[in-house]
Amino acid sequence: MLVEALTWLITPAPWAARRLGYLKEAVAITARYRRCRAAWAPHLEQSRDAILAFSAQQPRRRTLVVLGSGAGLDLPLEALAPQWQRIVLVDLVHPWAIRRRAARLPQVAFATWDIAGVAATLLARPDHLPEPVPQWPLPADTDAVVSLNVMAQLPVVPLAWLAAHGVPDAACDVWAQQVVAAHWRQLARLGIPALLITDFAAEARPCHNRTLQRTPTQATPAEMVQSTLFGFALPHAPVRTWVWTIAPCGEVSPAWERRLHVGVFAP
Repeated sequence: MLVEALTWLITPAPWAARRLGYLKEAVAITARYRRCRAAWAPHLEQSRDAILAFSAQQPRRRTLVVLGSGAGLDLPLEALAPQWQRIVLVDLVHPWAIRRRAARLPQVAFATWDIAGVAATLLARPDHLPEPVPQWPLPADTDAVVSLNVMAQLPVVPLAWLAAHGVPDAACDVWAQQVVAAHWRQLARLGIPALLITDFAAEARPCHNRTLQRTPTQATPAEMVQSTLFGFALPHAPVRTWVWTIAPCGEVSPAWERRLHVGVFAP
């Protein structure tokens, strides 16, 4: 906890990111990665491979924009950099880990954008459900966009904020789906090649062939499969899929692990 607190203090971030909780979430993700490095490795490798394959397909490579770059754990930045004239990494928080890697790559630039388009309204009216208006001021020479494991996360921090300010859960659930849908629509209307990598479902699985003890009202792991996109139905089938063990046995519970189903999509 001390390391996380210090990281929160020294990580550059706009006031909105600190106030709303985006910086706290970014720090927590990095801390979880340190604990779950081995379990996350296959997912991170699959994500990197998908991005490199997408990059190789592009006939023109002036500017590549990466939405949701975060700490760059799933981003093959060093391999991508020689392929593009410029790479713009977009997020509300750019941790030191990705800043240090980018410092050695003159092609890489950072942009601090609110990808979901809701932060300003959340701050101005904390008990109000803002209309998601994604506005991505892409450079004029952008030839491709990658949305990197961020779509399912877009409502997460705002939902915690809204709950803390008394907004009913039922209204928040509907709104969260609208945030996800707006992200998909924005990618689909860009008019340039776009790659979407996102989790779309989650499940709980028992650890080491254990049978979970439950009461009649508790769900079994098989019954706990649920959408991570808040019910949004992706219009296209994924190009490829894999499973990400985001919380291996012992991370959340000694009895079960949490797994995400991740897909690669072409909006």
